[in-house]
This record gives sequence, C-alpha cells and structure tokens, in this order.
Amino acid sequence: MEEQKIQPVMYIFINKGIKMSTGKSIAQGAHAACEAVRISRPEMVKAWNEFGFYTKMVMEARDGNHLKDIQKYLEDRGVRSTLIIDEGRTEIAPHTPTALGVEIVDKNESGPIFQEFNLFKDKIKVTLEFER
Repeated sequence: MEEQKIQPVMYIFINKGIKMSTGKSIAQGAHAACEAVRISRPEMVKAWNEFGFYTKMVMEARDGNHLKDIQKYLEDRGVRSTLIIDEGRTEIAPHTPTALGVEIVDKNESGPIFQEFNLFKDKIKVTLEFER
C-alpha cells in the first residue's frame, strides 16, 4: 500500500464580527500567517515550503469570543495557534481579537478537525472613477 503524501496547510481565522476594511483584514491575516509559521514544527514548515503551493485556508469566526472558542477547541486537539490582538491604532478598538494563526498541519491527518468551520467569504465593493 502506498504511503499518503503529506499535504501541509495553514489555517487562518478572521473575526467577521468587527468591521475591518479589506486592507485591515488582510493585514491581520498576514500577522496570523507569520505567527502560524513561527509556532509550527520545523518539519511541517519544511514540508510546506517543499510542497510549493503554500496552501492557506482562510476561515471565518463570528466574533472575538468565537476566535477564543476556536483556539480552545484546537488546543484540546493538540493543535497550536496564536490569537492576534489589535493595538487599536487605526480602525478598531484596542485589544480587539482580530485573527487566529494556526500552526501548519497535515490536512490528511487534521482535516476533520477543521471541517465544521466555514471559509471566509466577503463581497468586495469596487468603485471606479474616470477622468474626462
């Protein structure tokens, strides 16, 4: 029987309960991704780099409490994560949980852990202005 190849994936959760601009959401997701790499096991980071796709799944959390509940749920299953807390310098109140970065995991082994969560989907409104 052929051994199943590792499918490294990073999960990032974004707090949809606060009104962040698209840029702010992306910045918070980037913070979460950096932390996810930092807390990941070296062999998983290596596999993620060698896999070549840098797979990231951006998931949604309803609000800050949901982010904390997700973190606890993952911790109970042996999956490390880091909660991103905003300093409140731009768009949102200080000490607001904005995102959660999850260590890089093998999707084959941990996929069922993440099945109950929804992908982050948001409509982006684009306005074009033309000079005459």
